[in-house]
Amino acid sequence: MMTLLAILGGLIGLAVTASAVLFAWSLYSQRKPEASTLLRWTFFDYALFALFMIGSLFLFTDLIAVLRDSESYPPYHYGYLLCGFIFTFAGMVMMALRLAVTVSMGRAAGAASMPNHQHEPSQAEQAE
Repeated sequence: MMTLLAILGGLIGLAVTASAVLFAWSLYSQRKPEASTLLRWTFFDYALFALFMIGSLFLFTDLIAVLRDSESYPPYHYGYLLCGFIFTFAGMVMMALRLAVTVSMGRAAGAASMPNHQHEPSQAEQAE
């Protein structure tokens, strides 16, 4: 079971790394970098969020195992767990900041607003 979970985690990590490389390559291959590409929440962001959730789940289960049977784990394992939680939390804070910046810049650019046609009520039912 642990081998299957390790293989699954490795495949998810490779998929996230591949999507990051593909995203960087697509930005690099454009002659003029577009800011609109950075204003979208991409597959890479969803993959990072999934990786955060899976990693947090594994850290939490490891913490439960250490708390249940603390004699079988060395004392430095608590430090490893603490570092894991700190790095995972820092990554999630950065993702939340990216989401906030993406939403605020998209809102400032007017990407989410619909055109205002309230001054043309007679053309509301006719196709243009």
